[in-house]
Amino acid sequence: MKIEIKICGISDDETMSMISNLNVNYVGLVFFEKSPRNISIEKAKSLINHLRNSTKIVALTVNATDNFLRNIVMNLSPDYLQLHGEESPYRCFEIKKKFKTKVIKAISAKSYKNLNFEINKYKFVSDRIIIDSPKDKLPGGNGKTFNWKLLRKDKKKIDWLLAGGINLSNVSKAIKITKTKGLDISSGVEISKGIKSSQLIKSFVKKCRNI
Repeated sequence: MKIEIKICGISDDETMSMISNLNVNYVGLVFFEKSPRNISIEKAKSLINHLRNSTKIVALTVNATDNFLRNIVMNLSPDYLQLHGEESPYRCFEIKKKFKTKVIKAISAKSYKNLNFEINKYKFVSDRIIIDSPKDKLPGGNGKTFNWKLLRKDKKKIDWLLAGGINLSNVSKAIKITKTKGLDISSGVEISKGIKSSQLIKSFVKKCRNI
C-alpha cells in the first residue's frame, strides 16, 4: 500500500520544486496570519508555478471569510480548501457549494468518544478529514502528537490523513498503530519554525515509500 503524503506550510521556491520532483501527493499552502508558515496569495501564485500536474494544491485557511476564500479560489484554483478552524458542518457545505471546490476538514483527537463525534459530524460534508492533535497556540503545525491508539478501535469509513507531530523517528510507529493511508506533515520536516529542510523532506518521503 502506497502511503499518501501531504507536506504543509511550503513558503519557498526551492522546496516547492523539490516536492514536485518527489511526486508528493499534496502540498499545503497556509493562509493564516498568525502562522509562521503564512504566505500571501501573490507568493502562492509564484510557488505553484513549480508544480507538475500530479501534486494537488491544498489551501489552508482558518475561519476565513467568503471574500478571502474567493480570492484564493480565483487566483490559485486549489484542488482542496482545508478548513482548520471552528467551521461548522453547515459552513463546510456552504463553502463547497459556493466555491465548487473540494473541502478537507481538520478535527482534533481529544478522546475516542470526542473523535467519533467529530468524524460523524463532518464526514458527509468533507471530501477528506485530517485527524490532528488537540489545538495548542496554533490550530495546527505545533509538532505535538496525540494518543494514536484512539484510532485503533474501528476502521474509519472515511478518507482521512493523520497529522500532529509526525517526524522521521515516529512515522513507522504512527502508521503501524493507526493503519493510516495518508500523512500530513509540517513541523516534522523543519529545521526551525516555518523553515523546511530539503534533506528532512527527502528522507521522510523515502521512508514513507519504503514502509
